[in-house]
Amino acid sequence: AWGYLALQASLSGWHTHGMAGFDQELTRKELNIPEGYALHAAVAIGKLGDKSTLPEYLQGREVPSPRKPLAELAAEGDFLL
Repeated sequence: AWGYLALQASLSGWHTHGMAGFDQELTRKELNIPEGYALHAAVAIGKLGDKSTLPEYLQGREVPSPRKPLAELAAEGDFLL
């Protein structure tokens, strides 16, 4: 489910960021989530902003991911070895 949420968000021009280790009780309290619901994951969804609006100590962390270009991972047409 998470993969399809991230994929659809990306196709719609949004960015996602899955978070591990979130405070479940604080989240439940702040969002008024009833006890009958289990919390297993947290995801931030939003648009990229101007990194100059971030505190200086976070601006340096905003660098492009060193991912391979799609052309190195996928091909179109006949199979070539």
